Parts: sequence; structure tokens; C-alpha cells
Amino acid sequence: MKQLTLTALLAVLTGCSSTSAQQPKRLAPSETVATVDGVAITLAEVDDKALEQKASSFGGAKLSQALFEARRAALDDIVANKLIDGAAKAAGVDRSALIEKEITAKVAPVTDAEVTAWYQANQGRLQGAPLEQVKQPIKSFLTQERMQGARAEYIGALKAKTAVRVMLDPPRQKVEMVSSSPQRGPAGAPVEIVEFSDFQ
Repeated sequence: MKQLTLTALLAVLTGCSSTSAQQPKRLAPSETVATVDGVAITLAEVDDKALEQKASSFGGAKLSQALFEARRAALDDIVANKLIDGAAKAAGVDRSALIEKEITAKVAPVTDAEVTAWYQANQGRLQGAPLEQVKQPIKSFLTQERMQGARAEYIGALKAKTAVRVMLDPPRQKVEMVSSSPQRGPAGAPVEIVEFSDFQ
């Protein structure tokens, strides 16, 4: 989950009138927020995982947005685990064997040249530490990055051939329009974009 700090805020409001945005319905803990191959994932299951995350992970986001980001991160992780478990069951192997075959084995080892190149490109972040002192942490970091990339690619492939449906809606902000504000397009457009900007 990535955060963006913007000086110009672009809010996309779906299915709204010129004066208000559609508000997502409040979900009960027992409600389904995603399905994987027909198996439901409830909001309670997502919240159990989401509420373990540190609030600092979401920067200065409003509580509603931070909660959505935590829930979405947790939901993505739960969906990924269910996909891996389903693939392991279908292949008749245990989870660790599948991960070794489909993810770990496909990650190329990090070379010394790659460590040196990363070190030279990021010396400002390392506060003058010599290469030999940070060589192993850099290698571990680059390996972890590759593992995450390989896992994401594999999960994407599983999603492409498995029925996955996500019903968790992001929070939407109600925006009161000022009649004198410049507007373009029909008043009843299905999608309305409201831009706040500083032309200086």
C-alpha cells in the first residue's frame, strides 16, 4: 500500500450528483468483502489482520482512509494466501513445496556487482557506511525485493485463472459544490472530477 502527499488533490467521485458523493454502505463484520473461488472472506476476518498493523504505516491519512488501506492490505494478503493454498491443494503438494517451486526457485541470486551498484546509487541513504559493513544487509534487501516481485507475479497468474471478486469499497468524501465554480460537461455525468489546485 503506497501513500501519496499531493499539493493538488484530485478526487474522483463515482455515481454522484453535482452536490454530493455516493457514500459506501456500512458493512457488518459478518459481511463478505471478497470471494476466492467461491469461498467468502468476511470483514471480521480482514479486521482481525488489519488491526494488527501500525498506524504509522499510513502516514497522515485520515482515520477512514487509513482503516481502508489497512483493510485492503490485509484483504490482499488473505486472498493471496487462499490462492496459494488452493494451488497447493490442486497440485497435491504442501504449501512450502509450492512456494519453493513457483516463487523461491525463480528468484535469481543477487550478485556482488548488483550490491555495489545499489550501494553507489544510494550512498546518501547509508550515512557514509563503508560497503563492506552494509554489503550483507543490501544483499538481503535486494533478495527480499526480488522475492516480493516473484510472489506478486505468481499471485497475479493465480488470480487470472481463479474467480476472485473484491467488494471492499474505498471511502468517498462528500463535496459541496459552489455554484460559481467553473464547470465543464453535463450536470448529470456518471463520473464527476473535482480538482482543488493552486495556480501559483
